[in-house]
Amino acid sequence: MPGLFRSLEMTASKGAEGLVRDAHKTLFESLTRLQCPNGGCAAPSGVPDAYYSFFAWLCLRALDPSAAEIAAVERYLLTCTPTSPIDALCARIVRLNAPAGKRFLSRLRVFFSLLLKPPRDAYTAFLYALTLDSVFASGIPKPLKRLIGKHLGGGHNGPQTTTPRLAAQLTLMPPGHRDAGARRAALLQRRLPTGGFVSSANAPSPDLLATAVARFALATHTPASLAADGTAADLAFVQTCWADDGLFGPTPYPTRGDAEHTFYALLALGTCRAREKF
Repeated sequence: MPGLFRSLEMTASKGAEGLVRDAHKTLFESLTRLQCPNGGCAAPSGVPDAYYSFFAWLCLRALDPSAAEIAAVERYLLTCTPTSPIDALCARIVRLNAPAGKRFLSRLRVFFSLLLKPPRDAYTAFLYALTLDSVFASGIPKPLKRLIGKHLGGGHNGPQTTTPRLAAQLTLMPPGHRDAGARRAALLQRRLPTGGFVSSANAPSPDLLATAVARFALATHTPASLAADGTAADLAFVQTCWADDGLFGPTPYPTRGDAEHTFYALLALGTCRAREKF
């Protein structure tokens, strides 16, 4: 069974495979237009950083693993100076999956570095999990999963818990975990009959991040929970998030998108209908 990082990549690749040729071309060209002279990809501010470059790297690899543009983004991520803990984790994930990062000593150094800097919030905890997953070929050891689970909220899955946090909790749980059923039920309650998942129990409308991570967690843990009629509605919702600039945005009918939400779109599409053209 593939690890967490590889599962994310495989699912996004399935989403890319489901695009019709013109949509695939538009998406790829829109991503490459984000590239700056230093190889990094621009954030919505117009300035390149490791976070958005990481998502662009993931998208380009899903769309065309042999594309020459990937090497430039990778060089940027291998040599940039991260400005935040999240940026540092994004750059490390790329380094661990580059040829040099596959060496035992490189992975050992990253492992001890991560132990000295445990995650401080839920989002960082999930990126931390992706980084650890890239360190260990056979997946994250159980003691470290427990550490990550602590930062993701432990056993709490009440109405105030965000959908991404619930999805992260479920994704990191082993099959048959006693709390998995409660997480799955809580996630399914966040899905609207008209398509898409809301980011919290009281959110009025769905968003692309919540939809992508909820569908990924459910597809990974309990594929049967994603009924065909719900999948069709979710697919239609994802389509509405395609922006005028050729990228995907967080909510329906955006004028501008970004690399991060474009990855979420590919991830969501990969859980919907990999064989259906979009």
